[in-house]
Amino acid sequence: MNVFSADVALAIARLGLLILLGWFLAHRSWVGPHARQPLMRLGLWVFFPAMIFDRVSSNPLIHSGPTALLYLGAGFLMIIVGILVGRAVAALFRFPPGDAKRTFAYASGINNFGYLGIPVTAALFDQDVVGVLLVHNVGVEAAVWTFGVAFLSGAPPGKSLKQLAQPMTVALAVALAINFAGLGETTAIHFAGQFCHTIGECAIPIGTILTGIYLHETLQGFKFIADARVSFGVMAVRWLVMPVILLSVACWFIPDPALRKVMMVQAAMPAGIFTFLIVELYKGDVSVALRVAVVTVVFCPIITPLWLYVGSRWLGL
Repeated sequence: MNVFSADVALAIARLGLLILLGWFLAHRSWVGPHARQPLMRLGLWVFFPAMIFDRVSSNPLIHSGPTALLYLGAGFLMIIVGILVGRAVAALFRFPPGDAKRTFAYASGINNFGYLGIPVTAALFDQDVVGVLLVHNVGVEAAVWTFGVAFLSGAPPGKSLKQLAQPMTVALAVALAINFAGLGETTAIHFAGQFCHTIGECAIPIGTILTGIYLHETLQGFKFIADARVSFGVMAVRWLVMPVILLSVACWFIPDPALRKVMMVQAAMPAGIFTFLIVELYKGDVSVALRVAVVTVVFCPIITPLWLYVGSRWLGL
């Protein structure tokens, strides 16, 4: 497997160009703040659920309940471990107790599992592995909105369970039921899958452009060289500790070949871009979350291919 292929380079370049396009649209005031919420709703309620249904409903790799639970559980546990690693690194770097410390652990512990993870996975593997990634990602979403939000805000995890009743989780449940029932290749489901495929193709580009729009508003006055503690801390979490943990687990404890491929890609991902929006919603330290995202994304064209190469050799892919 050639992780330095043109397809991987193009996936990373497309992410950067789409973010830049969103930033440019906001800079020119062609898309203002009033457009953010409608675009966000389209992504969460239409584009991403359609993409999940398309990739999961007839995916032969998701052939049983235990298999799907393995994929969901791996995503859920990945985020819990990531946040706990972020907390440990924050303690090592002597972050003062409070919002900044919790925000750093939350933001550094969540990787870019979707906007970059999906196109990189598609560039390296077939669509069935992408389907496994999407199931894995719903487990990630569940951890982000339950354990993650509880950690960030100090609220009990039970109060965050209502966040799971979202279109993406509903689309996953329906698609899994169809898959388990063996109906994925029927005429009606095949038509629905094709229809959802057309809609779902909008998910990644629109979501990434929206990221650029948000970044234009939040990067005002941003200084890259400030707060070295956050910058070096997130490098330790995302470029060293988490890749080693994920690749070690994939190598020694995961027999499923598709999930091993997904975890290899996840190990190479930068921090999540959208985490600063959740941090803002729950009154965390937005400047810390923003710095975590920007530092890792800027160096993504170098670090991501390197960890993909190391991971492919480590796992024998």
